[in-house]
Amino acid sequence: MSTYLFRGGRFLDPRKDELQEGVEVFVEDALVREVSDRPIQPGSAQIIELGDRTLMPGLIDNHVHMYYFLSASGSFHMHTVPTTFSAAMATCTLRAMLMRGFTSVRDMGGGDYGMRDASEAGFVETPRLFLSGRAISQTGGHGDFRTRVDASESSDICCTGSDLMCIIADGVPDVIRAVRNELRKGADQIKLMLSGGVASPNDPLESIQFTVEEIAAAVDEARRWGVYVGAHAYSNEAIMRGVRHGVRTVEHGNFLEAEGAALMQEKGAFLVPTLITYEMNKRLGAASGKSESALRKNDIVHAAGLKSLDICRSAGVPIGFGTDLMTYTQKHQTDGLAVQAQVQSRSEVIRSATLVNAQILGQEGKLGELLPGAFADLLIVEGNPLDDLGVFQDSGTRLAAIMKAGRFVKNALQ
Repeated sequence: MSTYLFRGGRFLDPRKDELQEGVEVFVEDALVREVSDRPIQPGSAQIIELGDRTLMPGLIDNHVHMYYFLSASGSFHMHTVPTTFSAAMATCTLRAMLMRGFTSVRDMGGGDYGMRDASEAGFVETPRLFLSGRAISQTGGHGDFRTRVDASESSDICCTGSDLMCIIADGVPDVIRAVRNELRKGADQIKLMLSGGVASPNDPLESIQFTVEEIAAAVDEARRWGVYVGAHAYSNEAIMRGVRHGVRTVEHGNFLEAEGAALMQEKGAFLVPTLITYEMNKRLGAASGKSESALRKNDIVHAAGLKSLDICRSAGVPIGFGTDLMTYTQKHQTDGLAVQAQVQSRSEVIRSATLVNAQILGQEGKLGELLPGAFADLLIVEGNPLDDLGVFQDSGTRLAAIMKAGRFVKNALQ
């Protein structure tokens, strides 16, 4: 394994609000071995002179869908293509994320062990993958994409037709079975659908999904495996029901109120906002492929998103970063940083997309910061991200280098 010594330039520690000068970082065997404000003896390491650039940890997106494919008509059409097509599309999607500086991503519905195994074996180049497997929905819930004329009553109906995105489970026994099945296949976390959503055709946004008994059963099953539950939840009631019964991350959370935020803070729950996806739907309108009904829902959640972020910030709820984009809007992934910066400071946004997201993943000290023992997942940025989040835009063109696990996946310095 190659060894590297990074010196000169500026160093971004997400725990601080200002860049540091004169910090050197030594990388060996896929790990950060030493970080010092004094000169490090390079030995046989390759020396990387940073010049007028910034060295920082790789970004983390904690809400992606590698298989999220939407047709121009606005309905999910993965059932019209073979799984091999979906897998090929996902590899392109994931590599593009890596080239934007996201060295880790958390898939919140669809990502499976096959892609992770292929990546770890070196067959495909992707960010580190933290997977939920299939999201679990009740009948008629946010993960049930059957039309009203579909008479099928299978308990294993999936919104994609290729068993990649969601599974339907009703009642405590079926919910437990669904959780166990995703854990069997290597899920890093479990995803529950606890409220209505924008894309789903049948459920109102304000609908409250799953009984408290079903939620508690899913959380208990996951905990006994050493895994947490994240929940799709918009309304304050859905959020509070989930958090009260052990849900650890609230995905979206657009209609959160002060009472719900106080409960999240008390229980140690995290918010993972996905504001950029509503922004893109708003910008594109009908060209987004969303139905008129979905666009009406989108207008409602779009208007509420920044308010929920402000409520969480005031309540001391840790805020992560997610995007929830689909294939043709993925190129706007880093624009989500600027959207969150309408409420958070730039340093807070970077903290959300590094340190906080690493905490959510259970990878504090390994991801999200560069310190001895951490994975050598890092970026060399042209410019100062604390002054201008635009350095992450344009599909990573201002990233001079990207390293994952001590190996350069991009290096424009040579």
